[in-house]
Amino acid sequence: VTYKNERNFSKHPKHKLFQDIFTSLIKNRLNCREWVNQAPSIHFLRVLICLRLLIRDPCYQEMLSSLGGIETLAQYMETVANGYLDCGEENHNVDKLVNMTYILQKIAAVKNQRERVIASGAHKTIVNLLSARDNNVLLGALLALISLAESPECREKISELTIVENLLVILHEYDLLSKRLTAELLRLLCAESQVKEQVKIYEGVPVLLSLLHSDHIKLLWSVVWILVQICEDPETSAEIRIWGGIKQLLHILQGERNLVSDRTSVGSLSSANAAGRIQHLHLSDDLSLDEIQENTFSLQAACCAAITELVLNDTNAYQVVQCYAFRALRFLFSMERNRHIFKRYTNKMFCETPLQYLSKGIIPVRKILFLNACFQQKEIFPTGLFEIFIDIGHYVRDISAYEELVSKLNLLKEDELKQIAESIESVNQNKEPTSHIGNYAILEHLGSGAFGSVYKVRKHNGQNLLAMKEVNLHNPAFGKDKKDRDSSVKNIVSELTIIKEQLYHPNVVRYYRTFLENDRLYIVMELIDGVPLGEHFYSLKEKQQQFTEERLWNIFIQLCLALRYLHKEKRIVHRDLTPNNIMLGDKDKVKISK
Repeated sequence: VTYKNERNFSKHPKHKLFQDIFTSLIKNRLNCREWVNQAPSIHFLRVLICLRLLIRDPCYQEMLSSLGGIETLAQYMETVANGYLDCGEENHNVDKLVNMTYILQKIAAVKNQRERVIASGAHKTIVNLLSARDNNVLLGALLALISLAESPECREKISELTIVENLLVILHEYDLLSKRLTAELLRLLCAESQVKEQVKIYEGVPVLLSLLHSDHIKLLWSVVWILVQICEDPETSAEIRIWGGIKQLLHILQGERNLVSDRTSVGSLSSANAAGRIQHLHLSDDLSLDEIQENTFSLQAACCAAITELVLNDTNAYQVVQCYAFRALRFLFSMERNRHIFKRYTNKMFCETPLQYLSKGIIPVRKILFLNACFQQKEIFPTGLFEIFIDIGHYVRDISAYEELVSKLNLLKEDELKQIAESIESVNQNKEPTSHIGNYAILEHLGSGAFGSVYKVRKHNGQNLLAMKEVNLHNPAFGKDKKDRDSSVKNIVSELTIIKEQLYHPNVVRYYRTFLENDRLYIVMELIDGVPLGEHFYSLKEKQQQFTEERLWNIFIQLCLALRYLHKEKRIVHRDLTPNNIMLGDKDKVKISK
């Protein structure tokens, strides 16, 4: 009680007495097995409490290590932990474990002492305590593991243990503080490949994505950085999209949610837990507007990094464009005005400025955005900048390749950045429909060809999205005069009616309706959520990659089944089968279109 707030015993007027007490506690109590075996449980707990108070002084942390106290402490903690996990809260087990995990957390906070903790085997016992029923024991274990995981060598040893399954259970079922600490621990551990693989094996993606609905900035920050690391795996990247992760990340990036935060750190939480004072987090009522803003920027930086990794998958990139890519780009330009704040709060593994994120992350999406802008006779970026984009190419991961681009962007004036943001806004593909054709609302212009344009549409009073092809009947290909054009249209409508009524195959696009309006023929068909095979070819070439043999066979077999159905069963010849008429969706689902 007298010294509960003391931190520097080595500088206290009675420092010699404190040093003698500490040395005696280690030699004659902790390291004396005979005393430990005979002493009442409460006496051993009092020794641990004294050690916990003194260990707050860095000098005493060194002394504990030199006197062999770490190894002895690890042995006793294993014994106490086994008794606690088997028999419950007997013999002051909970209080002993809370004090021992605190001592080890303080030791592990010193970089050159972490390996001593690992060598003692204490990390194995601490990992076992992740299944503890008592919340203070669990928090103590999490705090100690977070400190250990700061070092790559210790992180590797922890990752060799069965830990991810327990962490995912905590993330799914426990209270906010436990989730926050667990997410931070998992973020550190995900630097190891075996941990990322365990997250995949134990189906961690939906658990992690469910946490993106939280309103706590620090929890969200840790979870997003976990996603950044695990989405390096192509299957996991696709799974994040399938579970709706891209839309959630972009929603956070918009900055329209009311988020909360706190000032707590690992050290402060550890001290409060050991003293029995952890009850709840002090959320944003205690924080200034500047602190909340800075925390929000750090979270948005993490979201940028996640999108950076996710859009390296072409289907993911397409979905980003379908959702809010223009808003993400616009956000990055606005963030550039606050780069001094943004740079301080990017993760140390991803320490680029906002516009370097723009270069690495959203620029792969630029290809689709630029094509859409061309259809509308608009340019997003100034000519000089776009030429640099072209020179760099897509999917270049070497950040030095973007130095010239970032330098040029950093020289742009406020009105030039504003103009780029407005250009991005102009190709927003999710605006309210501005026109209607027949009984359909036009939502988006998908592309143009020799005979007309293709739009994403929705039927009035309907929910399903469809594709509608608009064909200009004045094209010379349909005839030189009205009689020839009418004859051609009649034949096309007749063919499409047959196709609509007869074609039902999972790898052939469905046709629903044809109609005429204002000298144009409209063909309503299934909307294919995917990317043309030709785009995949181009993308792989840019990334200097190739289709795997397994993937090739998967696509080829689906094509053969579709063509056999058309030729053999329906007696229909496609006559224009090209990579751009073969669409690939989720898991390389093939659809032949025309």
